Amino acid sequence: MKGIIRALLVQARYDPLDPLRMALEEQSIEIHTARNCAEASLALWADRPPHIVFTEVKFVDGNWADVLSVAEKAHAPVNVIVVAPLVDINFYVQAIECGAFDFIVPPLSDPELLHVVRNAAENALTRRQKHDAVFPGSLLAAS
Repeated sequence: MKGIIRALLVQARYDPLDPLRMALEEQSIEIHTARNCAEASLALWADRPPHIVFTEVKFVDGNWADVLSVAEKAHAPVNVIVVAPLVDINFYVQAIECGAFDFIVPPLSDPELLHVVRNAAENALTRRQKHDAVFPGSLLAAS
């Protein structure tokens, strides 16, 4: 992967020692945080939107599906990964069918997380390059 990969962690509770955050920092991922759907929306429409969004399941102002909906409408292709508290095959299928890129349940080993991040980032970068080819000079061209 070339360039800096940006990730948005949408978490109701902020903990700087969060294992996911620390694992992403170890991979030199630029991390931004949002505590609810409204903050996630602002981050997704920023000049330099994230490539990947890791979202918890529920927030005061919505849920993972709301984050996914905003990401789908963003001006830059973004991949959303749902971070669920428990393994639930039905929920997994629902999230993927609704457009989530992946569905994970902590704790993830370093190789597992690296695989998820690499696939999501490469996919987002490829989609952004295709977008730039169709819409040269867009805001996305610089990201």
